[in-house]
Parts: sequence; C-alpha cells; structure tokens
Amino acid sequence: MLVFSSCVYLFAWSPVFTVKRIEITGAPTAESKVLITRASEITIGEKMARIEPRSVEQRLKSFAWVKQVNISRNWIDGHVHVDVVPRTPKAFFNGKTLDLSGTVFELPGFKGTELPMVIASNPVDGVQAIALFTSLPRSFSLKITSLTARPDTNFTMKVRHENRLLNVKWGPSEANDLKIQVFNALMKEKENKRVRTIDLSAPHAPIVK
Repeated sequence: MLVFSSCVYLFAWSPVFTVKRIEITGAPTAESKVLITRASEITIGEKMARIEPRSVEQRLKSFAWVKQVNISRNWIDGHVHVDVVPRTPKAFFNGKTLDLSGTVFELPGFKGTELPMVIASNPVDGVQAIALFTSLPRSFSLKITSLTARPDTNFTMKVRHENRLLNVKWGPSEANDLKIQVFNALMKEKENKRVRTIDLSAPHAPIVK
C-alpha cells in the first residue's frame, strides 16, 4: 500500500514528472500554431499525469482545418509533442477554403494567393472544379482567377490574359489540352484583341465575342 501511495504521489503531485517542453509540429502557419498551443491548454510545469491526450486531441480536432492530431508524452524528459495533420486548402469557396474531401474550413493566417476562387452551389461541385483546376497545366491555371462549377458538370472561368479579364465557357472537363491550344491560338489573332468572352465548350468550333 505504501509503494502504491508513493507511486501516486510521484506521478500526480511530485515536481519530477512535469511538463518541461512543449513541441507543436504540423501547424502550417504561425497563427495556426499559436491557436493550437492555446487550445491544447498544456502549460510548462503542469503535471504530466494530468494531461489527457484523448481530451486534448478531441479539443484540437474541433477545428475544421485539423484533419488529425496526435499527443505524445515523454515522462523522462518532460517533453510533450503535439503533432497536427492539417487539411490542405485547394481553393477558396464562399469566403473559406476547400480541400479535396469537400471539407470547408478556415485556416488561420493562410493567404493562398495562387489558389482559385471556386463558385459552386455546394462543396461537392466545388471539388469537381478543383479537380479540373489541378488537372490543367500550371502555365494556364495560374491565369485563372475564378472557376464556376454548375450541376451539369459544365464549367466557366475567368482567365486573366495580359491586361484583360476574359470570360471563358469551358464546358465539361474533357479535351482540356485541346481547349488550351485553341485558347492560345485565339489570343494570338489580332482580330481577337478586344475579345472578352470565349466559348470553348466545343473546341473544334470556338466562339468569341
């Protein structure tokens, strides 16, 4: 009984097994790291035995941008490791960000200037738009400022070419390489210097306005 009581005291009350270092990994931005640190509620000097990994994990997973989190404790050196697996933003959607699973979330401190603005009636259609965007060559996708997905799997996009913002009716996500070739060819024609709208839904018979 004395041995048991001594062990309880050693782990729960003694200053021997206390938190001496907290390490946060996986947080993709400085702001998200600060948020994880605060929300974990783990402090230097806290008794290691009083940290409940499952409770901390559940608390951190309440943030939509956190996909997974693991808490580990090293009782010998007092090191607590909080490893976060964040969701990866693939597009902006309704003022927030969207990943490939269709999860909508806000990632603190995330800028993502190269991500497209996806306009869709729901996250599922938004994911379809992301699939189209990521399938396009980077040389072309960087010109896209917004991408609209429609329920019939037809797409429209705004494409910045030189000093013009063009409305492009893309149609379904097919023959994409050909559509890009046609787009580039049309942009080289002098008579298309004032064009604002291009319909590439039928790439063999494009329409310019």
